[in-house]
Amino acid sequence: MRYRTAAILAAVLIGGMFCLPVAVFAVFPTMKHGSPIPILLDVVVFCLEFRWFLALPIIAVLFTLAAFTSGSRREV
Repeated sequence: MRYRTAAILAAVLIGGMFCLPVAVFAVFPTMKHGSPIPILLDVVVFCLEFRWFLALPIIAVLFTLAAFTSGSRREV
């Protein structure tokens, strides 16, 4: 994995964690009071509670993975 790929994946994962609750509450405004789809509410609650806590580990893991795998490529 290249560093560019790691940066794109980190941006998508972290951006998704921040945008998913906003998007779900915009589509289903009644979900704040209870959900007809309990799994979706669980995912939204997880994103709301742990998005700040998981942002740095996501970046660290992806860039560490990129550091270990980018050096093993053979140049053609």
